[in-house]
Amino acid sequence: MKNQTLQKAMLTTMAMAASLALAQAGSRPTLSSAQKTYGPGGPSTSAAKSFHRLLFPDSTYMIDDGTAEDAIGLTLGGDIIALNEFAVIPGNETITSVSIAWGTPVFPDPSLNGLSYTAVIWSDPNGDGSPTDAVVLATAPGTVSQEGTNTFISTTFNTTVTTANFFVGYIINHSGGQFPAAIDETSPSFSNRSYLAGGATGDINNLNNNEIPVAPVESFGFIGNWLIRADAGNGSPTPTPTPTPTPTPMGDALWYNGDFDGVNGLANEQDTSLGAGAAAHVYDDFIVTDSSGWDVTSVYSNDLADTNVTGATWEIRQGVSSNNGGTVVASGMTATPTVTPTGRDGFGFTEFMVEVEGLNVHLDGNGDNHYWLNVTPIGDLTGRSFDSTTNGANAIGMPPGNNGMAFFTSDFFGFFFTPTDDPALANGHDFSMGVNGTVSGGGGGGDLMLQSAVSVKRHTNAGIFSVPLPLTGDEGIEDRAGADTLVLTFNNNLTGVGSVTSSCGTARVTLASTDSHSLVVKVGSGSCNAQNITVTVDGVTDDQGNTASASVTYGKLVGDVNADGVVNFRDLRAIGAASPAHTNSSNFRNDLNTDGKVNSQDQLPARQNRGKMLP
Repeated sequence: MKNQTLQKAMLTTMAMAASLALAQAGSRPTLSSAQKTYGPGGPSTSAAKSFHRLLFPDSTYMIDDGTAEDAIGLTLGGDIIALNEFAVIPGNETITSVSIAWGTPVFPDPSLNGLSYTAVIWSDPNGDGSPTDAVVLATAPGTVSQEGTNTFISTTFNTTVTTANFFVGYIINHSGGQFPAAIDETSPSFSNRSYLAGGATGDINNLNNNEIPVAPVESFGFIGNWLIRADAGNGSPTPTPTPTPTPTPMGDALWYNGDFDGVNGLANEQDTSLGAGAAAHVYDDFIVTDSSGWDVTSVYSNDLADTNVTGATWEIRQGVSSNNGGTVVASGMTATPTVTPTGRDGFGFTEFMVEVEGLNVHLDGNGDNHYWLNVTPIGDLTGRSFDSTTNGANAIGMPPGNNGMAFFTSDFFGFFFTPTDDPALANGHDFSMGVNGTVSGGGGGGDLMLQSAVSVKRHTNAGIFSVPLPLTGDEGIEDRAGADTLVLTFNNNLTGVGSVTSSCGTARVTLASTDSHSLVVKVGSGSCNAQNITVTVDGVTDDQGNTASASVTYGKLVGDVNADGVVNFRDLRAIGAASPAHTNSSNFRNDLNTDGKVNSQDQLPARQNRGKMLP
């Protein structure tokens, strides 16, 4: 008994230290991967480009992106047990099938086809998410086919899970040199969600009673998730029936793309469980149908969400096309969006209307009257948010949610204004969102008013990145070092500006050379750190004879990368987590010295300002 205990202790210790394989001696079971055996790149083919799942899963439990970059097996063969952990989605407790992909296209191995396996569903009695006490609920036999093609082979079940968590997986016996267990290694991966066990003879009823006791795949040096899924439906989810909701918030509806159709959703989120700075945006098109134009007072999107919405960003663009973001007409951010349940839900998520109010945006109706809208909920680093699909039911205005002109963009997922009819996305669906306001009172743009403001900085060759500065509510926070450049955008074409003042530092103003609606204000804010700065422009004139003044207030706090009003360990940790990296639209707030790179040099200004806060 002592020797057996010692062997297991040694096995566990070595597993924790391994990089790509367990390095054990003698006849004890060891793990190998296809890449470890054949080397990176493979002998005959390369992996297809993969991406993390963007569409809200109908009734499918999954943590993979559909592509296996590697595959794992026991070096000398035997029984390998692979399983994924899932939290039960309310209303989806009965598992109707388990789907598994085998091998990897990087290293095809036709000898896997025809192997027998047993698919397994386990409960989690103590609800801790660990399978050390997992109890088998059901098993079903299967046969491997279409290995190395990322094709999921389904096995039928009819098993109800009564615990908060559960596990799905398989046991398969294979020979040395075979690698049946397909693993998705594309970031992001989910830790403590994919587990492994096995040996010469595997035990699915007591996963600790294996020569390799059950443990997360990371403890064996494999960072990724198994291509194992479970489904609790028939692929045609049924949304909860509800009375017909009011499609738009209070106010005048100018355009509404339509109610959620129960089909799907597309990632539309910032700072959710994807991580701080990670974002995805859905844009859909609308047409200003009145020649005098529209005066927009609010915009919104309807989102299936389980994150705590702490804010929202919004943009209206023109000229959007495939791989082309067009031109930003108006944009902003608010920390106080109005979040209202619509009365609809689906897939275990509640749909919320996330509305940005208090706007004063004029959109021209003459000439190019085609626009694209995005409203993105900001979360609290938990849960997810998905813009609901629509087919135009209860739509208002043009087009009525059925023209397939939506676009998706996300640095996190690797898309840039990609049409949503791309097979990787939503197959041409439109999305539930809308615009409220009034038809303008004449042929002109109406009174001259400030629409939006941003603080922009060039990060050398990485490009120009902007921080939205809300016109109402909490101030935006500029955390990057150096003088600030503000871009103030108005509703009409500008012809001149009188003067500018700043509550701290120096300021000068000019008409923007690239946008006739905007002013550029240079603020010398070197001595204004940890202060709120108010910039006021006077004598702004437009081409219709209007004159106006406008003010914008923002917080200057170098090092406050998470914009919570104080520089502390959270900001230092965020910079460290993002380093090293080239600056992009997801991490630019971490590039404090704006040199186009996020690295240890950005830690210095944050450390120097640690403890400082805005009034």
